[in-house]
Amino acid sequence: MPTVPIFESVPNIAEGRDKKKIAALLDAIRPLENLKILDYSSDPDHNRSVFTYIGSYDAILAAGLALTRKAVEILDLRTHTGVHPRLGVLDVLPVVPVWQADMAGAVSLARALGANIQKFGVPVVFYEQAAVDPALRNLADVRRKSYNIKAHRTAGLVCVGARGYLVAYNVNLAAPDLAAARTIAGQIRESGGGLRGVKALGLYLKSRGCAQVSMNLVEPEITGPEQVYARVKELAEGAGMEVQNEELIGVLPALVVREAQKLSEDIDAKIALLKKSGAAERPEENNSNENS
Repeated sequence: MPTVPIFESVPNIAEGRDKKKIAALLDAIRPLENLKILDYSSDPDHNRSVFTYIGSYDAILAAGLALTRKAVEILDLRTHTGVHPRLGVLDVLPVVPVWQADMAGAVSLARALGANIQKFGVPVVFYEQAAVDPALRNLADVRRKSYNIKAHRTAGLVCVGARGYLVAYNVNLAAPDLAAARTIAGQIRESGGGLRGVKALGLYLKSRGCAQVSMNLVEPEITGPEQVYARVKELAEGAGMEVQNEELIGVLPALVVREAQKLSEDIDAKIALLKKSGAAERPEENNSNENS
């Protein structure tokens, strides 16, 4: 049984148009040991990129700091435009426990990330399980109340969280009707009496000439994409519209778990090889103990 704790991180970055800058951000984390990039995608209308990677405690910590450093260096929130809400150039940085890891370890890792990010002069707000202020536990509340936080002049602030699995999922309507997308979003989100664990926004995608229902499924084991798609389609057809297509952003939890187990096995194999060759003590030892 692989023993090294593996975490997932899914940073959302306020840049989805400049391919050179997106490549530079990816290059900042590619060389890191015990880290595997599973997916990345960018959207010009949202002007946002989402990276999905897994790694050991130390690798996730190193990746979050490297990504923050590069984002602060090359991005400027003052010139950013896009339909998706954002508070910083590195907008959200969540940590998810995946393999042989628990939420206590994810909170510890999120807090370590935040403490080190603050050394760059960028304010940090902790949310979800890592929240310090209960009033800012929900990311939507962080966005609403961020005016109370003095942000970095060009980088804004970073929302660092510890949470369970989340599925980012969009359904595009075959019409440019923003009002209809917002109405459907209001009907489908849990806070509006809709589906459990669904957060939703209605957005207009200029490059595609269509409206979008953009969603986060925060309890995907209860409400998954198939159920959400069926409900959005039903509501759209009830308003006289068709659904154009659907989009999954990132990786489904089952695949993350499989990849995490493989990565843990690979790290275990490296540790065994080091021990056999008489090398120094086990890598990650200090940080993995908390999750054992």
